[in-house]
Amino acid sequence: MTGDIRITPLSRLLYVSRCTLEETGAARDYLVAELTERSARRNAAVQLTGTLLCVGDAFIQVLEGPPAAIERTFEAICCDFRHEDVKLIDLVPVRERIFPEWSMVRIGADAEASVALEGDLEDIRFLVGINAREAISQMRRLLDSQRPTAEAA
Repeated sequence: MTGDIRITPLSRLLYVSRCTLEETGAARDYLVAELTERSARRNAAVQLTGTLLCVGDAFIQVLEGPPAAIERTFEAICCDFRHEDVKLIDLVPVRERIFPEWSMVRIGADAEASVALEGDLEDIRFLVGINAREAISQMRRLLDSQRPTAEAA
């Protein structure tokens, strides 16, 4: 007897948007941390994983998981008042996740970390526009280097 093995297809989406939060410093950090935590709970329920980076006035986010869940989540992001000028950078089918440990994790978790990581974050911001795959790889490497301080959910 052979088993019916079904493999759920996976996709990876990368987008950028302009953050419309007016708060700065610690107040913005708190709001983005809260957003990350809520996203982690929602994402876990629909088998999404990924990472969020807030650098300057930009959100850069990677979502991985079932295509239908990615589509619904991205549609909600496009309608979210905290985002403007949402740009889909990359949407590809993948065999495995790059961020399987996190239903959502934030890179550069606070203003202090962002100052220390400013060069790395700006490199990722630049790379997003010219090489999506390399930008995602850089995000993973940065998370690995920050692992003790990464906000995992």
